[in-house]
Amino acid sequence: MSAQGPVIVIAPLPSVLPRGRERVELQRDHARRAVRRSALAQNAPRLALRKNVDEVPQPDQGWHWSLSHSPSRVAGVVSPSRVGVDVEEARAVRADMIDRILDEREKALFEERGEDGFLRTWTGKEALLKEFGVGLQALSRCRIERVDADTLELRFDGQRRVVYQRFFPDHVVSICSQDSSEPRYEVWDAPLAPSEERAP
Repeated sequence: MSAQGPVIVIAPLPSVLPRGRERVELQRDHARRAVRRSALAQNAPRLALRKNVDEVPQPDQGWHWSLSHSPSRVAGVVSPSRVGVDVEEARAVRADMIDRILDEREKALFEERGEDGFLRTWTGKEALLKEFGVGLQALSRCRIERVDADTLELRFDGQRRVVYQRFFPDHVVSICSQDSSEPRYEVWDAPLAPSEERAP
């Protein structure tokens, strides 16, 4: 493991997107480009990017990977240790959804900071669950212990993790890795072209 944390690549999607299945395929393709760009930024080999039958990303050549996409952004990361990433856009949320994601103690942690905490909690917990290779059915086993300006400390099945968060005007990106190393960010202003995921 290098002394530096993983490089997370964040990029917008094209401004005009197809509909339906074609849209989902395009989002996945761009998210995979972000993963490959992260590998390139860390001198990692080109990875196969295979998933198991449960759709959990499988390590390749000693590297773990994770990707995420929202309606307008993608994020991708590779790391020598287990890793999970989530990107979500800011949006209005119903009160019952907030109650499903945050317990009363977690709400109080955010209220002390003057935040509602939903988007930070959602992306933080999802990044952690991705790192552990489990789905949202395990959400109730994930608890926030501490809230800071750009990190969350979480516990999952007795294990502590630090989730790093990066904030943008319209979205949040969260990353969680097995070794809790602080990530480096590569933020793109334009969609990634296929040529940008390979060395020149």
